Parts: sequence; structure tokens; C-alpha cells
Amino acid sequence: MKISQNLSLLCVAVTVGAGVMWCVLEYSPLKHQHEMHLGSTKQSMAEEGDGHADSGHVKLSEAQLQASDLAIETAAMADFVTALALPGQLVLSTDREARISSPVSGTVRSAPIQIGSKVQAGDVLVTIESAQLSDASARYLSAKERLGLAQSLFTREQALWQKKISAEQDYLAARGALAEARIEAQSALQSLMSLGLSEKNARALKAGSHLARFALRTPISGTLLSKDLTLGEAVGSDKPLFRVADLSVLWIDLAIPVNDLSLVRAGQSVWVSNKSGQKTKGQVVFVQPELDSASRSGSVRVQIDNAQGAWRSGEFVDAMIQTDEPKLAISVPVSAIVMIENEPSVFVEGSEGLAPRVVKVGNRSGDRQEIISGLSAGERFVTGNVFVLKADLSKSEAEHAH
Repeated sequence: MKISQNLSLLCVAVTVGAGVMWCVLEYSPLKHQHEMHLGSTKQSMAEEGDGHADSGHVKLSEAQLQASDLAIETAAMADFVTALALPGQLVLSTDREARISSPVSGTVRSAPIQIGSKVQAGDVLVTIESAQLSDASARYLSAKERLGLAQSLFTREQALWQKKISAEQDYLAARGALAEARIEAQSALQSLMSLGLSEKNARALKAGSHLARFALRTPISGTLLSKDLTLGEAVGSDKPLFRVADLSVLWIDLAIPVNDLSLVRAGQSVWVSNKSGQKTKGQVVFVQPELDSASRSGSVRVQIDNAQGAWRSGEFVDAMIQTDEPKLAISVPVSAIVMIENEPSVFVEGSEGLAPRVVKVGNRSGDRQEIISGLSAGERFVTGNVFVLKADLSKSEAEHAH
């Protein structure tokens, strides 16, 4: 009986103690401080953010956008030109380049023009002392002298024969000698011209002049690009001594896949740019009718104006061949498009953040993609490293699934 009473008193004491402890915890200031701390922590996390908001949206601050290499652009209707983008290299126009050799063998006496100088057609590049030229000149002068004598003899014999003073046989002999002298003189003249003398300069040769001196001239105007000789050097026709090119026009030879060849034709406009940001406009001047035997690709030649000398042969460029007429359309940088569930999508800015939207794409022109539907003018969209947004979206959806 006594044991039962003691147990009852112990249960009452435990119950009262538990009630007192509950009251202390429920109404104590410590509880309110703990709740305030948790609320503050949640608010701080919401304000700071981890890139996620509601499922299907991503929220990033301006600083986070910049840190992720992202930018916001506004969609707008603008001229869109369908173009074929291809890499290429600037080369000299072979129609405007001359590799100049000496047609005579001899010794270099003077070569005053330096590499990089501008030259005009007919300018003397080098003066050569040539025994070969001297012999050919002497032969021509001798033939010219004999022609003069033969002409005089023929004139005299013709007059005598007409007056019945001399025999016809003498007249015919004089006429034959004149014909032979003409042939010999013409042959000697052609030999001089084959050595690089103009007909005018050859006919102007006189006894006592510098028969061995030959002036090698440039056949075109342009820039002297190379000079391979020294004073006193013996030269011949076995190697080019100079290279002159007109740099006011340059070419770009482009390799084009067979599937795109039907889009290209002579006369099309081409936009050309280099790594430093220079831009110019050119034109397709030739489409090779044969495929390259090794690469099985087509070849197209583009010509650009270089009158200001801003472009250099040998530099690599990017060329965009206009394949259609300009049209008004919405286009976005290619970097704005990402595949989500096998659909081309663009992240569009909304009140709840950035959300992906499926778009229908059209033609591509260089680094821009035509948008046929799914994005309207005035809407703001994300460009740059949009794969970051795709990763954040996938992470957010995974968290909401749990």
C-alpha cells in the first residue's frame, strides 16, 4: 500500500515537471531568438540566391551574369542576309604580278630601286653589261648598213634598166640582193627584240653607242616585292631577278563543300574580315568548274579592293558570301541557342527570371541565326555561355523532384 502511494506521488511530480519545462521552452525569450535567427538565415539565403528560383526559371544578378560570361540583348527586326561563311587566305592576283628575269646574260652594273619601292611600267630595274647583246647589236647594225647599200644599188640598176642602159639581168640581181638584205636586217632586228629591246630602241641603235648596255625594265606598275642580285654579279635568264606586283587588288581562294556550290555564282557580294576587326566588301569573280582532286571540294575566287594598302597578302580572313537578297527578320547570335530536350531554345527574360523557350530557326548567316517563330521583337534574351543556364535549370528541376 505504501509502495503504491510513493509511485503515485512520483508520477505526479514527473508530470508537473514536464509541464513546467514545456512552459519555459514555449514562452521563453530563447525560443523567439532561435526563430528569429532561422528566419534571418532563410531570408539571407533567398536574397543571396544560388541561381535558382521556381522550377523552370533561373534567376541571376547582373554580377552573376557577367561572371558567367552572359549578356542580355533585345530582339529586333532587322535586315538579315543569308550568307555562307568560309575561312580563306589573301593571295596576290596572278593577273597583276610579274616575275622578271634578264633575257640577256651579263654583269650587273647598277640596280638602284629598293625592295618596297613603287615602280611604274617601263622603269629601269637593273643595268646589265652584256657581250651577248653587243654581238647582236653589231650584227643588226651591219645588216642595216648592207640593207642601205642594197637599196641604193637596186635604185640605180632599176633606173638604168628602165632607160635600156643596163641589162635586165643586172636589175634582177640587184633586186634579189635587196630582198636578201631586208631579210637579214629583219632577222637581226628580231634577235635584238628577243633579247628584250623594244623595236623603237633597236632601230635607234647607232655605231659608237653603248651596244653592250642593257636596261631591264618592269612590264607593270606596282610594288617591288623581291630583288635577287648584287652589283658585279653575273646573271642570265635562268632565274627571276625581281618580283613586282600590283597590290591594289587581292584575291581570296575559298574551298567550298560540294553541297554548297549550287548557292555560289560569279558576281555575288562577299564580306571579308580579319582577326583584328578590319572589314571590307568583295565580289565572287570566278567559280572553278572542276572539283579539287584531293579534297573533292569546289573552289571560288573572291576579289577585294586594296587601293589603300590596308590588307596584306598571306593573312587569313573570314569570308561571308551573300547567297540571297536581304530580308527583314529577327535573328540572334548562334551563342544564344541551346538544345533542350532536342529542341532549339533561347533563354528569355521574364518577371520570374530567365526561362527557356523553344524557337523555330531558319537560315544561318555567319554567327547569327534567323528566328522564324518563338521570339518576338522587344523581348530580351540571353547570349553567351548559355550552357550555364541549362545546367542550373537541370539542377533546379532535380532538387524540386526530391
